[in-house]
Amino acid sequence: MFPHLRNHHRLLSIAFALSLLLASLSTATAQKRQTEKSEIPTVGDPISAALSLGSSIINSATGLIQSDPYSQFRGERYTTAGLLSERDEIKLGNQLDVEIRKKSEITTEGQERVNRIGNRVARASLRPNMVYRFHIIRDREVNAYSAPGGHVYITTALLAMANDDELASVLSHEIGHVVARHSLKTIQQSQFLGGIADLIGSVTGVAGQEAGEIGKAAASIVAGGLLASHNREEEREADFLGVNGMVRAGFNPQGMITMFQKIQRVSQTNPDLLGSLFSDHPDVQERIANTRYEINRLRGRGQS
Repeated sequence: MFPHLRNHHRLLSIAFALSLLLASLSTATAQKRQTEKSEIPTVGDPISAALSLGSSIINSATGLIQSDPYSQFRGERYTTAGLLSERDEIKLGNQLDVEIRKKSEITTEGQERVNRIGNRVARASLRPNMVYRFHIIRDREVNAYSAPGGHVYITTALLAMANDDELASVLSHEIGHVVARHSLKTIQQSQFLGGIADLIGSVTGVAGQEAGEIGKAAASIVAGGLLASHNREEEREADFLGVNGMVRAGFNPQGMITMFQKIQRVSQTNPDLLGSLFSDHPDVQERIANTRYEINRLRGRGQS
């Protein structure tokens, strides 16, 4: 059991014991009133003080229990329900990768390092059987994003500023987006997904009209920035999946905090270098606080 949960239980047990005591005192007081017609207790009486203390303990315990920033993600099951099948997701991801390569300068500089760390956190993710492909984009922007089907992209600028634990945190975060199928959901909300699903179902691998239509749709998705468009709840979920995944993979989760701190310094000195990875994310201080909470929780379970 986690230390903070033991504290919650202890507090709630104390509050429960107090409630039993108060009930007993209340009964005794009622009997005394009937026989002696004693005065009504004032605010400063022991009974009132006990009531106030019990209420304070219960409120404190409740506040602690509600402080978990990731409570809504715990126990979540990730499936293809309402989305493309995994096979079709991979087909779509491959087509999106073609379009991304048309607009980006892909390099193999640092590829061995990215593959080594990326595959390690991928195997520890909640979609370990997906074949992940890691791509490095030569760019001065500090950025990373992912596409359906296991494609993860990171810029040379981010790669240069991150140590191995920090890089693991970024890649694990992006893999978290793939696990939760955030990009697929975004594409579906944009009304691209329905038509793509029909087209993918007709593709046999031979270039033709259907493949051309998928290419056009993929180009529109990339041009529209949909792969890097996630709401704040999705970013929190990717942080949650990311820090847990990197711990399972054997990396130091403090790397996620130091990565956030580096990003924060860049935002203060040269914000133009920050890409979409951080444009609409939750506040960095909030993310640091959330990550610290999760690290402490994992330590309580002996996992970090």
